[in-house]
Amino acid sequence: MMAGLQGACFVSTALPASRVRSAVLLRAAPTGSATGKFTLRYFDGRGVAETARMLFALAGEDFEDKRYSISFGTPGDFSTIQRDEFDADKAAGKMDVAMGKVPVLEAGDFALPQSKAIERYLASKFGMMGSTAEEAAWVDAIAEHVRDINTAYQQKGTFFMKDQEKKKEIESKWLGEELPVMLGKLEKSLPGADGFAVGSKLSYADVLIFRLLKDTYPSANAAETYAADCPRLQAIAATVEGNSALKQHVENRPQTMF
Repeated sequence: MMAGLQGACFVSTALPASRVRSAVLLRAAPTGSATGKFTLRYFDGRGVAETARMLFALAGEDFEDKRYSISFGTPGDFSTIQRDEFDADKAAGKMDVAMGKVPVLEAGDFALPQSKAIERYLASKFGMMGSTAEEAAWVDAIAEHVRDINTAYQQKGTFFMKDQEKKKEIESKWLGEELPVMLGKLEKSLPGADGFAVGSKLSYADVLIFRLLKDTYPSANAAETYAADCPRLQAIAATVEGNSALKQHVENRPQTMF
């Protein structure tokens, strides 16, 4: 028996480093229990991690907001981006569960990639997915409606656009013509009332609507400007905005480039 164990140990130490690391990851499956304080890994920006941060704030749940710093060899030129700490953690396998990307949510033996999966997991954990299975399905549906609107805007490609005149033209049409139409459709789809998108309590859908109207377009208050004919959307944004914990989060969060 001892000889067999010694043989096994000898074989394992002879494995290439990549295979040893894979073996460790298999033993420590990321689907284990989420114990202790959560850590959310992302870059030093709002980006696709900010909704998760807001869910933590609304739930009054403490977490480690791990932000990887980024800098540029040439300001604004993403081909010269520098992110040394992120690259080191990626090389160490900390982003393997996320195919080398962020965000990643971690706690104990649990690790979860993908921003939308993280958001839904936290919303479910914090009781923000409605009160019934049907309401949960509707919260999910409204989340997809909001995603459709955000995707339509992202596909304009203005974030990386260097031609400022063209960027201004595209954004003017989006904000002045296309966005109000899509917001009107979102307004009509809402099944909730009294300042809530679904049911009669705060949900993940409300947080997404707040972000869409109050935390997406830095040069304008979309709730007042582009959702002027959408009183239900405005009421939802006001409900979320009025939360004292969220107010504190928004006021105290770092000022970042995205």
